[in-house]
Amino acid sequence: MRIFIVSIGNEILEGSIVDTNSNFIATRLNQEGLRVDGIFSVGDDTEKIVSLFKYLTKDPSIVITTGGLGPTFDDKTTEALSRHCRRRLKLNKKAYFDIISKVKVKGVKLKISHTRQAYLPEGAKPLPNHNGTAAGILLSCEHSHFICMPGVPSEMKPMFENYALKSIKEIVNPTKLYRYDFKLTGVPESDADEFIKKLNPKDVRIILNAMEGELAIRALSEDLNSLQNLKEILTNEFGYRLYSTKNQTIEDVLAEELEKEDLTIAFLESITAGYLALLMFDKAPFVGSFVSDSNTNIDNAFEKADIVACPCNLVGNEFDLKLRINSHTTTHTLRYMGNINFMRKSVSKRTLGFIYEMLKSS
Repeated sequence: MRIFIVSIGNEILEGSIVDTNSNFIATRLNQEGLRVDGIFSVGDDTEKIVSLFKYLTKDPSIVITTGGLGPTFDDKTTEALSRHCRRRLKLNKKAYFDIISKVKVKGVKLKISHTRQAYLPEGAKPLPNHNGTAAGILLSCEHSHFICMPGVPSEMKPMFENYALKSIKEIVNPTKLYRYDFKLTGVPESDADEFIKKLNPKDVRIILNAMEGELAIRALSEDLNSLQNLKEILTNEFGYRLYSTKNQTIEDVLAEELEKEDLTIAFLESITAGYLALLMFDKAPFVGSFVSDSNTNIDNAFEKADIVACPCNLVGNEFDLKLRINSHTTTHTLRYMGNINFMRKSVSKRTLGFIYEMLKSS
């Protein structure tokens, strides 16, 4: 049984909102041992939604949709589902009386647009919506199953957790999956990719994820021993550059190392525009940060701090990192991962990662 996620709405295709729903659903399904086979987006067009439903259900599938269940003219999901499954729309009494009670509580006059949401495809089961008026829809259609939910995250998330996920588990028996999140610093993505390809671990599914300034190896397996063996191999290969097996952030790990060494840290920020301070402000070793549009003299700044870092001179994907550690000043040229849109975060993460490497290697 394949599982697909479909986000419905013109606003997604136009880029006016970010589709966080698909990310949430995919994450939760993977945590439950259920693999997602595809994620799709489609606009508020009945014909296109029906066409996508037809494509996704050529083989037995679970199709999870978000969006298009509201009371306005551009909410097309229910109509499309009705047409695809060849089920006439019928007033669902449970959904109808639920809408009436919610409208009365708000002191709003019941409108035709409200009652329109109570018409569901014949045979559909409504999924309660505790934070809105539009009920979700659970409907089996030939050899496939549809779970349709509102697009508003505050409505969708509790509906998914309380009702949809349970229904999915009743359709597909999830496999118990174990997961490790290995995080690396100072390791090029190409090097990690080459090593994983040569390793080719059996019974382990690996996702290589290059984030802003960091590199993650996400490993899933039904066999815990296989993951523990992989952990030992990666630790032997990358040493201290493998800084976390528990999905910790580099700022948390660096703060722990600084506290262990009884060291304090401060920053001079220009290209990072205060992002280093944002990452470290609640950490005990953090002394302070000075943000300026120019590179200040690192020798005279934050004299009480044991470490002062100043990322500067950005050119393409490279920048200089000026470091003062116990009165000794050095400059290093580093590369950051990620595109220019996430430059400040990427440079900041790479800066913290490099300082962590220096502490561990000394």
